Amino acid sequence: MDYKLPDVPQHMPACRVTIMNAGFYRAPKSAMLKGDKQGKFWGPALFALIEHPEHGLILFDTGYSTRYYDSTSKLPYSLMRLATPARIAPEDNAVSQLRKLGIHPEDIKTVILSHLHADHAGGVHDFPHSRIYVDRQEWEFGQQSKFKLLTNGYLKDLYRRIDRSALRLLDFDGDGVPYGPFPKSIDLFRDGSMVLVPLPGHSIGQFGMIVNVSNEEKYFLMADAAYFRRNYREGKGGSFIGRIAHYDVRRYEGWFSMLHALEQANPNMALIPSHDPEAYEQFVKSPAPSEAASASKRER
Repeated sequence: MDYKLPDVPQHMPACRVTIMNAGFYRAPKSAMLKGDKQGKFWGPALFALIEHPEHGLILFDTGYSTRYYDSTSKLPYSLMRLATPARIAPEDNAVSQLRKLGIHPEDIKTVILSHLHADHAGGVHDFPHSRIYVDRQEWEFGQQSKFKLLTNGYLKDLYRRIDRSALRLLDFDGDGVPYGPFPKSIDLFRDGSMVLVPLPGHSIGQFGMIVNVSNEEKYFLMADAAYFRRNYREGKGGSFIGRIAHYDVRRYEGWFSMLHALEQANPNMALIPSHDPEAYEQFVKSPAPSEAASASKRER
């Protein structure tokens, strides 16, 4: 199979991508990468701001928010906080960070949720004026009882107030078309700039997004298709404790060989797992050139 992605359209609008972080989780690293000896660590919850010249400001995920504390204040939901402690201050909320950049909630035209777990959809209620994209299967799964969802890693209170008129449900089975090695994809704006691809396994309806800035600059926002780049580079999943966090662990680990081949075949594309400390160091603590340029533009 050819894992090289198609060239971008000649007259495609050029987006700007800024990788950001909202909160941290604490877990044994071996739970996410079997055999790792580091012990417990604080890992990031990355999200992305995309500036599209025609479709405005877009978020891919929102990370945690301080609503996590309210949602896990009482039993049985406090068990999630015990199992996976989180750390986020009000100024770390996505909406607070964006305000510091001069971006108000109503400026965000679109929020794309890779899936509905608390560390990805935690801040969605801060953007009531946005269109919200979610996979149809993911959304339907997320309408079960709060307790049943808790056992699958969801906190329903964090997304249950999404305005149904703003909700856009993605149907990869019905609307998806091939894109490179992916048998199904949805070109969100039909201009080649932002291509959504299904990545089920960690959750029933998880998907990622390929942002094509140019042939020389691409980003694969891969959510939790792998926790770390080392997962797919070394072909290792997590320990038994970590494996039970996935909806379908075999499908989750089944992506590793493809992700590795995709990375090798597309050296100009950065693969960004949402919880990888290495990606946090690279893109948040040391911004990539396009991110620095984007920040500079907003400051002028």
